[in-house]
Amino acid sequence: MEILNRYLTLLLFTTLLFGQDHVKIDQQMVATATIRDQELINFFLEAYLIPEEEVREIRFIDATGNGFGEEDLIKCYPSEKTYYLFPSDTAQQVMNAWEFTSNFQSVTSNADPVVFERLENDRAQNAILAGLLKGINRNYRDKPIKIFFERDSNAVVFDMWGYHPDSVQWQPPPPPPRVAETTFDIMHVLRSDTLVISDTTYYDQYYIYRSVVDTLFISETEFRRENERLQTTYQPGLVPPSVPKKP
Repeated sequence: MEILNRYLTLLLFTTLLFGQDHVKIDQQMVATATIRDQELINFFLEAYLIPEEEVREIRFIDATGNGFGEEDLIKCYPSEKTYYLFPSDTAQQVMNAWEFTSNFQSVTSNADPVVFERLENDRAQNAILAGLLKGINRNYRDKPIKIFFERDSNAVVFDMWGYHPDSVQWQPPPPPPRVAETTFDIMHVLRSDTLVISDTTYYDQYYIYRSVVDTLFISETEFRRENERLQTTYQPGLVPPSVPKKP
């Protein structure tokens, strides 16, 4: 009991002294190989002398990162017990054919997303990469970030870590680019005008400027003759202020 108490005290002291602030927690991509074929499962159980009777699935974990084999791990299900792999020539010959190869992988400089959009090879894959970079560049102004994404028929898993939360700020996406073939500018033209329909009777307006110093009597015949002469001389409208002269 005294030894146990000392161990717990040492464990508590170590936890307080070296907490999470002194430990970097991260994730790492590890290659795995899952086997569900019962005949192949029985082969590995016998090759590695695993003392389990009912195993429906085994999973090899490439813990060393140099391919499946010695010093890696094997996990059995449903017991979820883990065992170390020791050297086995027959088992190693089978595992030598296991190699994980990405369907698509891009390891390059941190370039502008437009660079990936213009690549001729693997255009669809590079377009997905460019779209991801655009979203990151728009909403995250810093550099370090790690992302994991997985999708199947049931769910979507999206995991982000290793970034600075204070540098994350939402920015709205830019408007879609204009396409000449499908984009139209609409211009509304509003015009206002006035149409005046006058009567069929036209009247001329006369301005008569004359200083009367004496009484002048004009006969009706003379007045009509002068009026007809003015109508043939001037167009309908205002008559300039001139003193009519006798013919």
